[in-house]
Amino acid sequence: MVALQAAPFDSAAEGKGAPGELAAVAKHAKLITVSAAKGGATKTATVRNIAVIAAHAGLRVAVIDLDLQRTLTKWHQRRPKAAPAIECRPMPLRGGAKAIRAVVQSGRFDLVVVDTPPGLEDHAADIRALAKFSDLVLVPSQPQTADIESNVEWARVLRRDGVHYAFLLARTFRNRTAFASSKQSLLQAGPLCPVDVREAASVDRSHQQGLGNFEIRGDVVGQDFLGVWSYAARELALVGEED
Repeated sequence: MVALQAAPFDSAAEGKGAPGELAAVAKHAKLITVSAAKGGATKTATVRNIAVIAAHAGLRVAVIDLDLQRTLTKWHQRRPKAAPAIECRPMPLRGGAKAIRAVVQSGRFDLVVVDTPPGLEDHAADIRALAKFSDLVLVPSQPQTADIESNVEWARVLRRDGVHYAFLLARTFRNRTAFASSKQSLLQAGPLCPVDVREAASVDRSHQQGLGNFEIRGDVVGQDFLGVWSYAARELALVGEED
C-alpha cells in the first residue's frame, strides 16, 4: 500500500492511504480529460484534486489548462513550494490535441489531467479529438435536470466515438430528492463514478490556497475526491488487481 502522507506545509492533513499498490509505470502517461456540457460542474476542482492526490501517491503529474480563464493556472501559481510537485501547462484548445499527445508521450509523467473550457458549443470538434485518445474522460454534472440532460447528450457523442468515459455527480446535497433521481438518471445513461462530490465552501478555499481539498484538515470533500481518484486509478489500471 502506498501511504498518502500529509503534506509538509499542512501537518494536520490526514492521509488515509492510496487506493492500492501503484502499477508499473508505463513509458506513456495515462491521460484523463475532464469535460462537461455545462459550466459550474467542478471541472477544474476535479482536475486539481485528482492531480494532488496522484502526486501524494508518488506519481509524476502534469495538469493542462485549456480554459482561457486560466483558473487552473492561477490555482497552480498559489501552490505552496513544499507541496508535492505538479507541473501546469496552459495551452490553447485549438490544435491542442497534438501538443497534449507530445506531453503524454514525453516519458516525463505518469499521469496527465486536462481541464477543458466550460460548455461545448464553440469547440466540440477539438474536445472530441482530445477525448478520442484520452484513457478516461470524466463528465462532471450537477444534479439539476438541465445539466443531466446536456451531459447525457455529450456522453452519447463520446460513446459513439468509442471513448472510455464516466459521469461524476458533483455539487451534491445527499439529503435532497434531486440527488437520488439524478444519480438514477446518470446510471441509466452510462457508467457513473460510485463516489459523488458534495457541495462545500472548502472547494473555493482550497483554490485560494493552492491546495487540494485532500490537503485540508478534516475536509469531507477531500475524502470525496479521494474516492474519485480511487475509481479513476482502477479504471486506468494504476493500482494492483488485488486491491
